[in-house]
Amino acid sequence: MRLRTLRMWKRFKPVGFLLIGWAVFSALMLFLFGYNLFDFRGGLPKVDVAASQTLAIDEIDDVKAIEIYAEGATVEVASSYDVKDIRVQLYGPGYMHQRAAWQLDDDGRLTLKLDRYPITANAYGSRYEDELTMRVLLPTRSYDEITVSGDRMNVAFYQCKGKQLTADVAYGSIYVYKADMQRASLMSDTSDIRIERSRIHYLNIENHTGDTSLLDNTMQYWNYYSKSGDLEAMTNKITGVWELESQRGDIHVGTRKWQHTNLLLNLHTDKGTITASSKKKPWKKTIPEALTEHNLLLLEGRGENMLYINSQSGDIVLDTVKFAV
Repeated sequence: MRLRTLRMWKRFKPVGFLLIGWAVFSALMLFLFGYNLFDFRGGLPKVDVAASQTLAIDEIDDVKAIEIYAEGATVEVASSYDVKDIRVQLYGPGYMHQRAAWQLDDDGRLTLKLDRYPITANAYGSRYEDELTMRVLLPTRSYDEITVSGDRMNVAFYQCKGKQLTADVAYGSIYVYKADMQRASLMSDTSDIRIERSRIHYLNIENHTGDTSLLDNTMQYWNYYSKSGDLEAMTNKITGVWELESQRGDIHVGTRKWQHTNLLLNLHTDKGTITASSKKKPWKKTIPEALTEHNLLLLEGRGENMLYINSQSGDIVLDTVKFAV
C-alpha cells in the first residue's frame, strides 16, 4: 500500500504543484483586485484632476501631524497604501489656477492651505456647492493629529488612522468613513455630520443646529451635544459609555441587538417623549416596566456599558433596527 501511494504521488506530483500554484496565484490576484478596488486613492473615486502636487518632503516619516485650511472649498483627506508621498490634487469648476501652499515646521507639523480664495471657490454665492475640491492623499500610517478647519467648507475623511482627528467647520458638512482613531473631535454650528464604519476610542461631537448620523461604528467613550440638531445612531450594540445631550433636537438610537446582561440605560427628557421598544426577550417585558413618558432607568447585570441621554424638549427613541453593512 505504501509503495502504491508513493507511485501515485510521483505520477500526480506535477499536477498537485500546479494546483497549489494556481490556488496561490488566484488568492494573490483576489487580494490585489480587492486592494485596487477598495484602497486605491483611499477608496475615493477617480476624477479629472486640474492640478496635482507631490510635496517635496525628504523624509515622509518626519510628518507627524497635518493641519489643513481651505475656506469655501471641499476638502477630501484619504489615507491609502498605494500612496508613498503626500499628494495634493485640485479639481472642480471652481479651479482658477490655484495651488496648495505648504510648510513643514521643526516639530513635524505640516500646514496646507490654498494660495488664494477666488469667488468661484464658494467664498460667495451658494456656499454648499462643490465648486472647488482639494484632495489630500496620505501614505497609510498613524499620525499624531489630522486637523481640518474653516468657516464655510465641506470636509471628508477616508480611512484615516492616528491619535487625533479634528474637524472644526461652521457651515457645510463633515464626513468620516472607516477611520481608526484614538480620539476624534467634530465641531460645527450648522453642518451635517456623518460617521460610518469607524473605530474611535474617544469621540466628541458638538453640532449646534446641524443634523448628525452615525452608522455601524465602535466607540468606547462618546460625548454628544446639540442645541436643535437631530441625532440618529445605528449600531450593532451599545458598547462603552455614551453621554448624549440635546436641548431641542430629537435623538434616535437603534441597535441590532441588546446586550441584556451588562447595560445601564438612563434616559430623560423634560418636555419631550421617550419611546423604547425591543422584540428581543427579556427586553420586550422589562423595558415597558421601566419606562415612563419622560424617563427610562434600567440596569441589567454589571452595567459596564452605559447609555445616558438627556434632552430638554426633544424626543428620544430607543429601539432595535436592521441596517445594511
